[in-house]
Amino acid sequence: MVTAPTTLRDIARACNVSVSTVSRALADNPAIAKKTRQLIQETAKELNYRPNAQARALKSSRTDAIGVVVPSLVNPFFAAMAAAIEDEANQAGYATIITSSGESSPKTTEAIEALRARQVDGIIAVPHIEAAEMLEDVALSIPLLFIDRHLEGSNIPAVISDAAPGIKAALEALNSRGHHKVGYLAGPQTTSTGRDRLQDFRRYAEELGMDQIVHHGGYLHEEGFRGTQKLLEQQPTAIIAGDSMMTFGALEACYRENVDIGKQLALIGFDDFVFMRIQPAPVAIIDQSVEHMGRTALRNLVQSFSAKSPPEGAVVQTRFIPRESIEFTP
Repeated sequence: MVTAPTTLRDIARACNVSVSTVSRALADNPAIAKKTRQLIQETAKELNYRPNAQARALKSSRTDAIGVVVPSLVNPFFAAMAAAIEDEANQAGYATIITSSGESSPKTTEAIEALRARQVDGIIAVPHIEAAEMLEDVALSIPLLFIDRHLEGSNIPAVISDAAPGIKAALEALNSRGHHKVGYLAGPQTTSTGRDRLQDFRRYAEELGMDQIVHHGGYLHEEGFRGTQKLLEQQPTAIIAGDSMMTFGALEACYRENVDIGKQLALIGFDDFVFMRIQPAPVAIIDQSVEHMGRTALRNLVQSFSAKSPPEGAVVQTRFIPRESIEFTP
């Protein structure tokens, strides 16, 4: 019977410490207490831990490969992001290793570990807040660039979108059509995107004197579906979904409840995908330009290799695209 090789996570579990602590202790980093280093190193021997020999050989050389970590490849936003990064990387002469984290801290850690073991030249990742310590440690030894989200208090650069212009224009469009009671499907407040978008929605809705109904959900189709059903019970005249997956859920909920979008309810979604445009009433969109975000992140990461400095972050402005889904006037 072939047994799986021992991983850093196995050692961390045995010693009741974090993976980043194990990584630094095995590198004999003095930042880790001597007693802890000895415990971890002895445990590694007992568990027959073997570092990747190929990775050690490649430590000082380029592999022309870039790692990409996204929460999900089922979510079309992240799939489009990964595709844009991959295409730009190919044009620059780099291969990409794309993996998903499932919005999970342990899976994020495992994905990063796997990429480091393959000695990729750099990593582009959508961060998870509970993996912050590990990500900070990784950034000390390999170029790391966040995308879509940032972590509060972190110095790791990020390529993100600014939702404010798109949300402001969307609310102004609704207000001009007589909508004064607006529902909002908010993303998880553990993410910078969820917090920032909700803050922008509240700020601009308040400035326009609009009544706000907020459903706190998550970046899942099911959350958009259930959230829209709950919002409809409070009879808003318009609903804004805080991301693409919740937009899909909102569409399904409206169809299930026989709500005629564009005639009985104004609906605004996030991210401009083709299926938004082929609805009976094409859906108005707050667009983040995901392809531009992905390509910008790849270019900034690659530029950091030759500059031998941390990659630069960037902010991409959102825009509002009005369509038939907001033609309803109360």
